[in-house]
Amino acid sequence: MLALGLTLLLAAMASTPGVDTPHVDPCAPHDANGAPFPVCFDPGEGLVVGSGVVMNDGVQALSLRASVRLRSGRTSRSKGTPWFNNHRLVDVALWDGARRGLSFTAYDGLLRRHLEEGFILIPTARPLRIPFPFDVTVALRAAHLERRVWEGPGWTLETGRVGLLVDPIRSETERVWFGVGPAATHTLRHSRDGTSQELSPFTSLMFDGGLESEDGLWALRASGLAGWTHGVDGGTHFRMRADASLERVFLAVADQPVALRLSGGAVRGDAGLFRRDAWTVGATLVVRAFSER
Repeated sequence: MLALGLTLLLAAMASTPGVDTPHVDPCAPHDANGAPFPVCFDPGEGLVVGSGVVMNDGVQALSLRASVRLRSGRTSRSKGTPWFNNHRLVDVALWDGARRGLSFTAYDGLLRRHLEEGFILIPTARPLRIPFPFDVTVALRAAHLERRVWEGPGWTLETGRVGLLVDPIRSETERVWFGVGPAATHTLRHSRDGTSQELSPFTSLMFDGGLESEDGLWALRASGLAGWTHGVDGGTHFRMRADASLERVFLAVADQPVALRLSGGAVRGDAGLFRRDAWTVGATLVVRAFSER
């Protein structure tokens, strides 16, 4: 009877409001010594360093990659509208072998504004509400340099890219997004023959999407661009690009996640100095430091 009474008393205390119960964080379980350790990670945060193998048009090469990922969010003071922002800084990729080269991106970012009410308010004498069931995203990229040594002296520099995207998914978290819309770009191609300029004044269509598991152990991202560019000296060219990557965290060393990254991409009429077609696939081991959720 005494044991039954104690059991009922403990159950009543656990269900009584105002009685504190221990909170267990599923992302920070405890080891045998009682010390917490992380099991959830943020794919949009951290210093990323990786090494692997890449196939460029069927030619194998070793690759190295490093970048800084930052993820931030804030709320509009006037409307309480949240922002979900992803930033990639100083993204460097090197590959060796018969097709040695490098790429460098100073900044690549997605700035998504989540519209909670799904309409646009026009502040006329009688305010007009127009249905708009989309989030709004600004995609920015600055200073994307590519050097393909096997093509000879020269380089390709996309000085800037701006995409104005709408997102019909309207996710309330930073873990899911899909934006599509027009994009403007400016590109320089420098070779022995001089430097040419190409401009796409919102004559290209862009998409960018991502899906991450709640614990951050899986991360899928895909993006693409297709449309026409116009040479400053004349001529119009159609180009198309698409790439995708999948990351899976399979272990952590000193609380820093190690992931396998599988990636692939295809280019039509836009690769290198001579606007060639190209394709790539790769597998990389990635360490993503300082990304504990």
